[in-house]
Amino acid sequence: MQWTSADPVDTRVHQRQQWHEAYDESVVAGDWRANVPAATIGRPHTRGSLVAREDVLRRLTADGAQLVVLTAPAGYGKTSAAALWDDADSRPFAWARMDQLDEDPAHLLLHIATAVAAVATVDGAVLSYLRGPGRDPLTHLLPALGAALEAADPLVIVLDDAHHVTSPDALEALQALIAAAPAHTTIVVLGRVHPRLELARRRLTDDVVEIDASALMFSDVEATAALVSVIGAERGARAVAAVVELCEGWPAGIMLAAMALRDGAPVDALVGRRGPVVDYLVEEVLERIDPSAVTFLLESSVLERFSAAQLNMVLGRDDSAAMLDRLADGGNPFLVVLGQHGVWFRYHRLFADVLRQRMQTQTPKRFRELATRAAELMEREGDIDGALVHAIAAGDRPRAAALVGRDAARLGFDGRAGVLARRLAMLEDRIFVEYPDAALARAWLGVTTGDADTIHRSLMLAHQADQGEPLADGTPSVEVAAALIGSLVGVGGIDEVVRHADIVRAAGDSLVNPWWGAATVMKGAAESMRGQTQHARLLLESALPVTEDLPGFQAAALAHLALLDLAAGDDAGAIERSDAARTLVDKYDLCDVVPMVVVYAVSAVMAARIGDASAARESVEVTERLLVRLGRLAARTSLLGHGLLAWTAAVLGDRDLLGTHLDAAERARRREPGATALSARVDRVRAMVAGSTHPLTGAELRLLPLLATHKSLQQIADDLVIGRETAKSQATSIYRKLSVSTRGAAVAEARRIGLLSG
Repeated sequence: MQWTSADPVDTRVHQRQQWHEAYDESVVAGDWRANVPAATIGRPHTRGSLVAREDVLRRLTADGAQLVVLTAPAGYGKTSAAALWDDADSRPFAWARMDQLDEDPAHLLLHIATAVAAVATVDGAVLSYLRGPGRDPLTHLLPALGAALEAADPLVIVLDDAHHVTSPDALEALQALIAAAPAHTTIVVLGRVHPRLELARRRLTDDVVEIDASALMFSDVEATAALVSVIGAERGARAVAAVVELCEGWPAGIMLAAMALRDGAPVDALVGRRGPVVDYLVEEVLERIDPSAVTFLLESSVLERFSAAQLNMVLGRDDSAAMLDRLADGGNPFLVVLGQHGVWFRYHRLFADVLRQRMQTQTPKRFRELATRAAELMEREGDIDGALVHAIAAGDRPRAAALVGRDAARLGFDGRAGVLARRLAMLEDRIFVEYPDAALARAWLGVTTGDADTIHRSLMLAHQADQGEPLADGTPSVEVAAALIGSLVGVGGIDEVVRHADIVRAAGDSLVNPWWGAATVMKGAAESMRGQTQHARLLLESALPVTEDLPGFQAAALAHLALLDLAAGDDAGAIERSDAARTLVDKYDLCDVVPMVVVYAVSAVMAARIGDASAARESVEVTERLLVRLGRLAARTSLLGHGLLAWTAAVLGDRDLLGTHLDAAERARRREPGATALSARVDRVRAMVAGSTHPLTGAELRLLPLLATHKSLQQIADDLVIGRETAKSQATSIYRKLSVSTRGAAVAEARRIGLLSG
């Protein structure tokens, strides 16, 4: 289900109803919460120093446009123009400053919702739902946000620094949000480059306002007003003329020149100036303030955004608050206060870039030292993505590798493989060669996506780089980490799965080894596939209490236990376990995690057995997609999935589906001879088909298990809430289709061909 600009209104309503149902049935996800930094929401504080931009404001406030796009290079006053509009408009403005985290569409939508909640009433349940990990952005999160916007009063959403949103998935989510936003919501996109959004239709209907650098350039009148506000009118027309000529209407250049002139730069130095204007003007500003302030400006630029408390810790100072106040009181327009509370700050992008480049060039050792401290601080505060950015800036490759590796397996199996992929993409290739944490993190991404080549190459690199030390996620060794991945992949067959799982389990119990439970699930699943039902049940049951923080592994354990319950004749227990497994994978949106084949395949069988053909086919569709991605990676998983789908097809009476999956199961079992229980299941499906040329209907399948009880026909009818004659008619049809004449014979034949267990 996709949400596009072409979707009709009734489809949107249906999707939002689906979200409400999903929220009502779900529990807020465990202890993980997406982190939306406070510094990235709220209007920047302007101190009343903005130059009036009447022409720009007139265009921004044009009636009827739901989308406004301001595109210009750094320093053209995009944010200032939006702030002027905020001042002039009675609607609340929700400000969200985009950064690298917003390349993840789930984080992007949560970020926007959090910004909206800061200025409008948003149901707390909506934010809790959006914070839950793993939910699909388009089918789950977007309808939730859309419902919140519809319930809110008219407002404007400002997405500042939108050029940070470049990934296809994030752009798709942004496009979908723009298309789905209610008519009383205006979305404003500010960025250095034109966003890759579909604007053609909106242009035809005059539903978009687009403003570029040419419109944002200061006129002579505006440039004069900006200069006078900084240097005073007494400096004269010559200074104004020199700056206007130099900067050609560029607002940031004009403000930098004004600061230089205010602090004593000669007018003659500006006349006829060409070349790197920004570098020159920043140099002029820095040369005319005292050295202590210069040092503070340079060193604080290491952090993209900061509070006084953070600066004190990173810079080793105790006066950062006073220094920030001093800069603000001195009229420095390039210190931006984030929000209205004066806690978070950043420098104007141009100013910060020049400061940071100067520090990297002139004092590289000090720059790396401060970036390392910033990484340590962010890691202590739980901002792993921020810590990773600073570790990379510091050239701290061991820390960068450890940061990526510490949550890699959990991210993959909690439905957040996109976060893992984004972090991995930030690392240079040499890190994967030098550090096992990074190589293993990439192997985990390969596991969740079914990429055999990535898994193989990454494990090889991890072993080559192994120094015999524990890993960042608490795994005792590379050997144990590789064994856990090996237990999932099982390249050497089911016996290898057990061997790998035993290596992990031997490294310590769940108190000292974070992967004991996961390995126990893998061994229990393998023993079940080999037909060792009692041993398998003991293993899987013992893993459940220690895999609550690993929802993918717990869901797999529950699905395998459901199959064991079914084989033992406990239909009610099987349904309960299967439902619990499906609830977990839906809650964490694990429908793209390849090892979840077992959960969806079991769900398909259960739905078919109770006569819910629609739900069965929906689970079949997901399973088939995962099996395609699995390819030839794990023969046992392929045999399991195709065998269960063949069983589902037999119950549904779908001959084409049956033939497809029986053939695939035959190919898989030639590659996995050790999975004797799975092979036996395929044989039972064949027997089921051979013994019943007229498949039972859904109603007959619901009645069939009750024939195996001691209940009378009237009691069976009462249980099913049908009439006695209806029950009798269905029972007679079952006898005819199974070619038997008595109730006992029907039960025996149903068990023989696999319609009943036990």
